[in-house]
Amino acid sequence: MKAKREVESFPGRRGRGKTLIMYPLPFSKFVELFGMKIPKGDVDYAMSKALDYIQYRQKLTELLDVYLLIGGFPNAIRDYFTTGKVNKSTISDFISSLILDVNKLKRSESLFKLTIKAIIERTTSEFSYHTIAKQGIGSVKSAISYVSILEKLFLLKTILAIDPNTGSPIPRKEKKFYFVDPFIYRAFAEWAFANLPNENELIEAVVVSHLSRIFPLFYLKRNGEVDIVIRQGEKFRGFEVKYGKAVRRKYIGKIKNITFLSKEEIGENVIPIPLFLALLDIPQSVEMMEIV
Repeated sequence: MKAKREVESFPGRRGRGKTLIMYPLPFSKFVELFGMKIPKGDVDYAMSKALDYIQYRQKLTELLDVYLLIGGFPNAIRDYFTTGKVNKSTISDFISSLILDVNKLKRSESLFKLTIKAIIERTTSEFSYHTIAKQGIGSVKSAISYVSILEKLFLLKTILAIDPNTGSPIPRKEKKFYFVDPFIYRAFAEWAFANLPNENELIEAVVVSHLSRIFPLFYLKRNGEVDIVIRQGEKFRGFEVKYGKAVRRKYIGKIKNITFLSKEEIGENVIPIPLFLALLDIPQSVEMMEIV
């Protein structure tokens, strides 16, 4: 696949002089639609200021439940404000537009759907292209091809494992695959007859989607798993997403700081996910690097 040519084959995805990728509305901007005006900043700000806004925890938790249902796509949000739910027509329009893109690339709709089903039903788990291929896709080459299409449509994030001792990614190790918005999970699950991820898995996908817009992201599976590892310059920080009671862990290798993201618990290195996401200044548009 010639990546540059395939990206450019989709109308309306390139601007003049540079390419801006418009992502779904992040949670911090989503809550503003409900009258929640909270100052936002970087990761360090979100972690240091969480206790200052603890009075908003209940309301933000309720809004995060809504976000997990409808996501950040404008049409889905519009539906919610007008009808209280995402309309079937919004989902069908979304799927139809993707099928059109897949057909333009002369790819199989059925294999595209099988790829999506394989990814959805393994959300938060690490697995290989071989695993996807075994779900009826055929060859590993085909699996890579269909995953690549999802990435180039800016619907999917692929996360590599990291070596905690060197800080280097491990491309040959199994990967994690996350769709970038709850609406995508729900629309794809319905279309592909897939089992929808549970609440904890969906919230991990949301955290991954948000942090991936501002940091290189990895995961760690050695001497205990760390769900998300971000690189901040020469430093690394880990995040454990536990939508229940957090389990403490010490540092691992170069990952000296590990923060636990919980549903409601707050304490030393433990922050409620609704507060964390609401305090994060996440861009809705990201400039895309040139693909060659």
